[in-house]
Amino acid sequence: MLRAALYARVSTELQKEEQTVQNQLSEIKPKIKADGNTLLESCIYIDEGWSGAILERPSLDLMRADALEKKFDILYVYDKGRLARIFFHQEIVIQELIQLGIEFHSLHDINGVSPEEKLLGGVMGMFHEYERMKISERFRIGKLNKVRSGKLLGYQAAYGYDYVPIKGKGYDKINGKFVINEEEAKVVQMIFEWIGIECVSIKEVIRRLYDLGIPPKKQKRDTWSNGPIHRMLKNETYIGKHYYYKSESVITKNPMAKSQKKYQHRHSLKGSRKTRPRDEWLEVEAPRIISDELYQKVQSQIKSNGKLSQRFKKNPYLFGGLIQCACGTSRTGEGQNGHFYYRCTDRLLKFPKPRTCFEAGVNVQVLDAVGWSKLCELMTDPTLLQKQLDRYAEEKKLIAGQSPKKDELLLQKKALEQEERRYVKAWGMDTMSEVVYTDQMNSVARRRKELLDLINKPEANKLAQLQEIDLESSVEPFKKYLENLGYDEKLFTVRKIVDKVIATKEKVRICGKIPAYATSLTVKKVGLDVEHSA
Repeated sequence: MLRAALYARVSTELQKEEQTVQNQLSEIKPKIKADGNTLLESCIYIDEGWSGAILERPSLDLMRADALEKKFDILYVYDKGRLARIFFHQEIVIQELIQLGIEFHSLHDINGVSPEEKLLGGVMGMFHEYERMKISERFRIGKLNKVRSGKLLGYQAAYGYDYVPIKGKGYDKINGKFVINEEEAKVVQMIFEWIGIECVSIKEVIRRLYDLGIPPKKQKRDTWSNGPIHRMLKNETYIGKHYYYKSESVITKNPMAKSQKKYQHRHSLKGSRKTRPRDEWLEVEAPRIISDELYQKVQSQIKSNGKLSQRFKKNPYLFGGLIQCACGTSRTGEGQNGHFYYRCTDRLLKFPKPRTCFEAGVNVQVLDAVGWSKLCELMTDPTLLQKQLDRYAEEKKLIAGQSPKKDELLLQKKALEQEERRYVKAWGMDTMSEVVYTDQMNSVARRRKELLDLINKPEANKLAQLQEIDLESSVEPFKKYLENLGYDEKLFTVRKIVDKVIATKEKVRICGKIPAYATSLTVKKVGLDVEHSA
């Protein structure tokens, strides 16, 4: 009578739920008893939810350690594939046991004794590995063929959608599809408008969602995080283009980096993903939630937010991310002996090769002060504004009776309504003072009237409205407003109106577009390209 041990393994959560481990045990235990051996309770080794491609498994390692201490004399398995999915991994474990004088018995493989039987058992092991690879490839090709024929495969739908699974069989079969979840779709539209129209940051989106009491899809927590919001904003499913086969599983390069635990519960060595080339993606039609125009605005804003982000900057740089050197290379803010400069990055980009640009650094404090002063001067210069209004009218051909795009005005109106609801909610939750609430609601009312005038007034009156603007009196309140702005407000203003700054120690050139507002009419944007000597 030998002291027996058994090892069993299943690789997925589904197999755990279906109790396939119990199926293995129900065959192994009677076999041990029939052979006249005794199964030790301490020598039952089970790995649940572990891929056979991973040799480092908790129960397998424990079994191998107990084998070294000779705690059992024979090991039983359902088949060799339970030890490992890869043939040479199986042989490593089996040979360890044999060298320790421990017998190995598989219920569904040839347990060879003679050289011929061992050879046949090895051939069968390699054949099983080959067959598993073939089955995996058949599944992959089958899925691709379904997607190429326009069928959706079942998986978690993106926020804003519900997945309706396949129903019926044969000719009555209805393929799976995405349908719009109306409540979630409203949130998606709102988030895209916040980013694309109001130009807010993802951090601000998270704050607003929390204030409105809107949790993520799975509702495991009451706040959103950056990742899901960013993936939502990049997801082309919202414009009706859902893609399958966008990424593939790859072997994790550093699986222990995120945890100090010896074992991490993994179903596969391929715990990471990488994006496939776009020409390999397979498109499946999905119901649209977002317009192409709004989607593109959001992509531009995401790119701008990343470029102009201040979160890693220790010191304030009003024109950081916008400023370039005369050589065409970007300048970055750097400290030196207590002083701060916008310095050309040529020396960094060319390293270790010799630098080619020798332009001196530009003092941050001087440039920021002069640049902001010049912007304020330009934004409040009635003569320049009138000239730009005239040019705007000519470019938009308002004389000919053409109007600004109505759909764009309607988007602005919708964003204004969302803004008004947020103020009402904040007032109701007592997180906003009465004075601030009144000011903001008055501002909303004024802007709504301007938009409604643009939307509803006859086209023939557009030019007359432009000619009636009294710029001299309109800019005075704006001058006072600019004088009282803090750094964050100045930074926001610069980001809205400046496209780029080209600077040397002697000259600064600011390029951008200034929004011009008047009491009776809001003109969207006028072009600006000015030079100023520092």
